Amino acid sequence: MTLQQLEYLVALDTHRQFVLAAEKCFVSQPTLSMQVQKLEDELGVLLFHRTKGGIEPTAIGAKVVQHAREVLRSVKQLKETVQLEKGELVGELRLGIIPTLAQYIVPLFLLELVERHPQLRVQVEELQTEQIVQRLKDNRLDVGLLVTPLEDRALHEIPLLEEPFLAYVSEGHPLYKQATVQPADLEAHELWLLQQGHCFRHQVLNICTPAAAAHNRPFTYESGSIETLKQLVRLNRGYTLVPELSVLDELGDNPMIKRFEAPEPVREVSLVVHHSFVRLPLLTTLRDIILNRVPERLRAQGAGNKIKWK
Repeated sequence: MTLQQLEYLVALDTHRQFVLAAEKCFVSQPTLSMQVQKLEDELGVLLFHRTKGGIEPTAIGAKVVQHAREVLRSVKQLKETVQLEKGELVGELRLGIIPTLAQYIVPLFLLELVERHPQLRVQVEELQTEQIVQRLKDNRLDVGLLVTPLEDRALHEIPLLEEPFLAYVSEGHPLYKQATVQPADLEAHELWLLQQGHCFRHQVLNICTPAAAAHNRPFTYESGSIETLKQLVRLNRGYTLVPELSVLDELGDNPMIKRFEAPEPVREVSLVVHHSFVRLPLLTTLRDIILNRVPERLRAQGAGNKIKWK
C-alpha cells in the first residue's frame, strides 16, 4: 500500500462521494476508485459499501480508515518537525472556530498572521464545538479556537481569554434601570437565545434561572447570531446575554449593556490542538497576535507563558 492510497481512502471517508473525494485530491474519479480498489484487494476486505445516500465504510473499513488517519498524521508530523528544524513556517494551517467567537476574533489575527508568514496558507472554518473536536482527532483540523474546558485527554488546551458575560437589555425592560445585574435578576420571560447546538446557549442557560428559560410568548425565535439577538433586543423588548468581545465598541456609551455584580460569569476561550501537534512556534505566534489585540483585562491567567506540554 502507498501513502497516496491512504490519502484517497481518508478523502473518501470524509466526503462519502467518489466524485467529491476525487476533486479534493485533484485526481479523476477512475484514478481514485482504482487505487481504493487496489488497497481493498491487497487487504482482502471490502472497505466501503454503497447506500442510497452515498457510500459508508464497512465495519472493518472504519477501523482501517482510523489507522490510515493516524499514519497520515504521523507523516504530517514528521514533515513539520523537519520544517521546524529548518526554521520554516510553511504549508497550511487549518483552523476551526465556533461561530460565537469567529466574528470577533478572526479579524484580530487573520491578516497579521498571513503577513508575518506569507508561505503559510490559512484555512478558517466556522464549526460547532463537537465538530471541531472530532476534526482535530481525525486530522482534519490543526487548531481549534473554542470555549473550554473540554476534558478530553487527546487534546491540549492553551487558555487565552476569560471573557465576561454581559446583559444586553432593552430600554423597556425592568433591568434597564439597574446599574448592574445578577443571575437572580434574570427571571423575566423575555430572554432571547441562540439556537440549539451553540455552546454559548448552554452557558447562558447555566447563568439564568430556570424561569428565564421558560418563554411565555405566542412565538419563539432562536437565532444563530449574537448580532441578530442584539438587534432583536434593540428593536423589541427583552434581553439577552452577550460575550464582552461582541460589545467592546459600545462599552461605556451604551446604557443597554449591564455588567454582572462580582464575581462576573465568564467563559474560558482557548486554542486547542491534538497532542501530536508539533508547530509550537506557530501556535505561539497565533496566541500572541490575539492577546495583543484584546484588552489586557480579558487575558486568562498565565496566557502569556511559554507553551509546552512535552
